[in-house]
Amino acid sequence: MSSHMLCPAPVRPRLRARLLVPGALAAFAGAVVLLAVLHVDRRLAPLDPVSTMLSDYALSPGRWMWDGALLLTSTGSVLLLVALCRRGLLANPALVAAKVLWCVSLLAVAVFAKDPQGGAITATGKIHLYASAVTCLSLPVVGWALGRRHRADPRWRRSATWSRRLALAAIPFYLPFIVPFAVNVILGGHVPTVATGLVERLMMVLEIALLVVLGPPRDADRGPVPAAGPGFGRLTHAHAIRAGPGSGAAASRSTCGSTRTAPPPSGRAG
Repeated sequence: MSSHMLCPAPVRPRLRARLLVPGALAAFAGAVVLLAVLHVDRRLAPLDPVSTMLSDYALSPGRWMWDGALLLTSTGSVLLLVALCRRGLLANPALVAAKVLWCVSLLAVAVFAKDPQGGAITATGKIHLYASAVTCLSLPVVGWALGRRHRADPRWRRSATWSRRLALAAIPFYLPFIVPFAVNVILGGHVPTVATGLVERLMMVLEIALLVVLGPPRDADRGPVPAAGPGFGRLTHAHAIRAGPGSGAAASRSTCGSTRTAPPPSGRAG
């Protein structure tokens, strides 16, 4: 029996698990492409990106691209959620619920279109409004909490730092929408919504950047090496006794995960 067989190999995730984060990043990239086309092609969306809201794309001829971007973002967020949970980075039930709310609210924004500006308020428009408010709050909470929790993790320290920064940077962009929403819907006031499309688009850029940063780095794919069991030392000692003098030192020089085996004993059998 060779000594390298006694060392447990590092645990590596299966192929499907390793494809979760690349699949999520590909979905986010597809969403960015669709949104970029909507902003450039005026035939699909003849809207002013500075003054009109993102939800106005749902009322344009390019609605299918807007819905597709939301669907891709939600799908990528689900893949990212599974990856974070599998790698132990997202274990708090409250944070898992917040991430699920983010994924579901994106779908709700796509399914329930906003009411036209100046038109009658409908149930569909209210659902869209509530779903938009959830998207504004849920992702920054998850990003900030994950960044704070794993700020000392050597494998995720850099991602955790940027996760906190992006989550905090997004807060000022949410206020022009959250404050009027809270006053008008919850308190029954009449504060006008700040319809600045530029602010909302900057907020969208921060959200996509935060999603990309939340992707676990490549080092997180390397699972921990299992600790040696109580029988490990006895097995190694017994093997050294059977192999003869000189084999113990050679076996000790062999490291776990190495494909080299211990050399045979230097002494000849008497």
